[in-house]
Amino acid sequence: MAKYLDAKDVGVYGLVAATIGYAIYLVGFEFYNYSTREIIGSDPDLLFGYLKDQVVLYALAYLLAFPLMVVFFSSGFIAIKYIYWFGFLLIVEHLAQELNRVLVAVSQQMLASAVLFVRSGVWGLLAILVMFISPSSRNLNFVFALWFSGCVLALFMGLWGLRTYNGRSFFTPVNWLWIKRGLRLVWPLLIASLCIRGIFTIDRYWIERVAGLDVLGAYVLYIGMATAVLSFLDAAVIVFFLPKLILAAKSHDHHQFSVSMRGLSFNVIGFTLFLSVACYFFGWGMALWLDKVVYVEYFYILKWLILAMALYALSMIPHVGLYALHKDSHIFLSQVGGLVVFLVSYFAMRMADVDGVSAVLWGMCNAFATIFIWKSLAYGFGFRLIKKEGCDAKA
Repeated sequence: MAKYLDAKDVGVYGLVAATIGYAIYLVGFEFYNYSTREIIGSDPDLLFGYLKDQVVLYALAYLLAFPLMVVFFSSGFIAIKYIYWFGFLLIVEHLAQELNRVLVAVSQQMLASAVLFVRSGVWGLLAILVMFISPSSRNLNFVFALWFSGCVLALFMGLWGLRTYNGRSFFTPVNWLWIKRGLRLVWPLLIASLCIRGIFTIDRYWIERVAGLDVLGAYVLYIGMATAVLSFLDAAVIVFFLPKLILAAKSHDHHQFSVSMRGLSFNVIGFTLFLSVACYFFGWGMALWLDKVVYVEYFYILKWLILAMALYALSMIPHVGLYALHKDSHIFLSQVGGLVVFLVSYFAMRMADVDGVSAVLWGMCNAFATIFIWKSLAYGFGFRLIKKEGCDAKA
């Protein structure tokens, strides 16, 4: 898109993508945090019953969300001509993401990574090829159509991977008690995720406001590169360690939990360093190849975003540990605190006459540094306390 479309169109794409990313949390309630821990270690014959209950919950959420979507687009935040694409993409992107998480929970990590690649990568590679060959395809409608197709294909792949599971439980009555219990338990994680996603949504709207759609296009390009580090990390590392840690925590196997956490830490740090350096040099080459002034002039954005994403990536080490140990309150507090730090940093920088783009970047770095430090301290203290309680119980 950065090569064949105007920077303004890239900016619009960034607003749509960021808003869908935020809306997914609103319609999904972060319910997967509850359902994943329930599915891991449970009877495999009950899997489709869990899935059916989740689909019922999400269908109700879609019905409630669509009137809000109409109000949002009518307010002019994004051109209303994209409202239909937004609605279709929200549903398939959300369902594909939830199915990806189910595959991780049932220890089909390789298929989960393949599904993620189809949902997030394959359609983009196809878009590059088609836009290179056919100038008539160089528009946002074509990009959104391929995005939609990629998510639909990812859904079919994920469902095909679950074909060996007994589907009888899908036809049992909806377990409303299970849904209600889950909603009561996940609300802290929902607020925490909305805070993190809020940082990744507010930033784009602020960049557009202070610098315009052209600069937003550059920002969208570079944050896409920087967050790719997180996507690779999730697909190559997190999905393999998460089920092990949850099982170890459930069985109170502190030794295995510690071993898995060390493996997770080693891999996250190594991958983050390698991918961050690779992202920087690839990004500079990309900026030169695009041969557009706005991308070269604002290349410094990428350097700051790589730092911010590296801090976020490192915070995933204690985050996964806290999640496995059911220490959700610290996840909630740290991420709410991160959003507050982001907002305060931005407005403090603006009051000090720092330009708007730099204020956003400083705010992101400060926010993710705060989250990393908070989660690290909370995990370190919490795990030591759990080990001590375990030793006292044995004694």
